[in-house]
Amino acid sequence: MSTENLTEYLRVFRTVVEHESFSGAARALNMTPAWVARQVTRLEEHMNASLLIRSTRQLRLTDAGEETYRVAGRVADELQSLRDSLQRNAAEITGTVRLNVPTVYALGQLGNRLSDFQKRYPNLTMEVTATDSFVDVFNDEADIVVRIAHTLHDSSAVVRKIGEVPRVLCASPDYLAAQGALSSLDDIRCHRALVFSSLQASPQWHLSDGKTEAWIDPVAVVRANNSFLLKTAALAGTGLAFLPKVIVEDELRTGDLVHIPAFVDCSPFQMYLLRAPVKHLPARTRLVWDFLSGKDGG
Repeated sequence: MSTENLTEYLRVFRTVVEHESFSGAARALNMTPAWVARQVTRLEEHMNASLLIRSTRQLRLTDAGEETYRVAGRVADELQSLRDSLQRNAAEITGTVRLNVPTVYALGQLGNRLSDFQKRYPNLTMEVTATDSFVDVFNDEADIVVRIAHTLHDSSAVVRKIGEVPRVLCASPDYLAAQGALSSLDDIRCHRALVFSSLQASPQWHLSDGKTEAWIDPVAVVRANNSFLLKTAALAGTGLAFLPKVIVEDELRTGDLVHIPAFVDCSPFQMYLLRAPVKHLPARTRLVWDFLSGKDGG
């Protein structure tokens, strides 16, 4: 069996497992279910082991299938990396790079740069999953993870800092008119607050009013792990919000939200790229890594 065939069989097998059926994998691959089933059968013949238990209701992995699935992506990526390394022109590199990114980054900086990326690398696909939940960089579900945090705890991951995410204290004009102005840190404790909540983010606000710096425990009336939901609540006059400046710039410009400039973010979040350490990083992953970090001149 050629290396190219084995790579293809592993790719198809991984797709079958992820879609939990031959028909689902066929739709994803734009092939017929019969063709997909043949590729899996050929892989089983090559491995000399049964990988799937087939029934009319569902597919289940055998022990050998679980082990094969665990390494299928890694082997396929290594083989693809070898093929990519033989290509001289980066624009000719093909394949898919899987990104897991926070919503703030997906709808802001990343969304604005996708056109530039596609022009540079027309044969590469960037598969993006946007979530504000914690994603383990070692779980093989993403090639690159973008994380916004104060500190990182993935000690063995490859990390590159790509920027800061400063926040601004803001509220709707109607809310401020009804609740009164703020001039000191103590004033914040008397207001309703919209608080970003996650395992990686402290519910406290680290602010300075120009005289005093302190960690404030706001009186939360809404907690959410999505900044855009909090922005919508702020626009509706629900309370004060401490939000990434990048997602409220338009509203601040139009006056739909009012920045309270007396207060400054003392602990801006940091934005990082993370990936699992691998001996031979696929060329396509390296291209995306460098593009997102601005190391390719973009």
